[in-house]
Amino acid sequence: MAGNEPLPGDPARGGRATATPIVHGLTRPLPVTIAVYVGLGVVTLQTVYPLVWVLFGSLKDKSGLINNIWGPPTELHLENYAQAWTIAEMGTRILNSVIVTALALVIVVIAATPCAYAVARLRFPGRSVVLAIAVAAMLIPPQVMAIPLFMVARDLGLINSLVGVSFIYAATGLPLSIFILRGFFLTLPDDLEDAARIDGANRLTILFEVMLPLVRPGVALVLIFEFIEVWNDFFLAFLLLRQPSVQTIPLGLVNFFQQYDSLWNLYFAALAMTTLPIVAVFVVMQRQFIAGLTAGAVKG
Repeated sequence: MAGNEPLPGDPARGGRATATPIVHGLTRPLPVTIAVYVGLGVVTLQTVYPLVWVLFGSLKDKSGLINNIWGPPTELHLENYAQAWTIAEMGTRILNSVIVTALALVIVVIAATPCAYAVARLRFPGRSVVLAIAVAAMLIPPQVMAIPLFMVARDLGLINSLVGVSFIYAATGLPLSIFILRGFFLTLPDDLEDAARIDGANRLTILFEVMLPLVRPGVALVLIFEFIEVWNDFFLAFLLLRQPSVQTIPLGLVNFFQQYDSLWNLYFAALAMTTLPIVAVFVVMQRQFIAGLTAGAVKG
């Protein structure tokens, strides 16, 4: 019968297998592809070259920087780094920044994680109000709260205190951290919590042993954002850290430039030393950073 004859491409019925082309998607026209790569090249150049320019300037002497502003150095002057380290007191500034940043990161993660879990997973009266307050707080710049913030910090004895400034930095970064972690907690299925409750786990056990390991990309994203914000911040440090012994890197760079505004090569060396930690953090955590950007906001 005709219905029993082997069909082409059906090996089970005696037919010969034929290759079937698989269409993966439409290809872009060549002009569009060229335009995309040109745009990416321009953005990459705008991002990378300022860093390269600072590095070039830090390796030139004063006359070489004036005569050759944009090009690479003809001779390497590594002594610029040693002089900048001594003149700008970079050791003390870096240590202060490390202390403030590390404490702020620890505080914000400890405070934001249970709060984000509660807003995302628990049902309680006023939950939407808490979320609305967190979102609204992200829209208020610290400059608007400068005077009341300074008065509260003065009354609490937090002026010229690295620990006190760390708490203030953590408080300013708390709304965004809650918002980010909430998005990650919302992506987790309810069955995980149900299974943990059947096994006798309480809320804290569920949070720290079941849910938290699954939102590590979100925690990494919070750490990266908060690290960059605290490490580079000038305004709050200028407002609350008045003594030179407790000032952080941004304040030290401003003071150094005001006193030695003609020594651009040394200033570039100081900038290079302070920018290196940010680049290193991003290189080490770039995989977590990309995963955090793409995984947290798929459910709301």
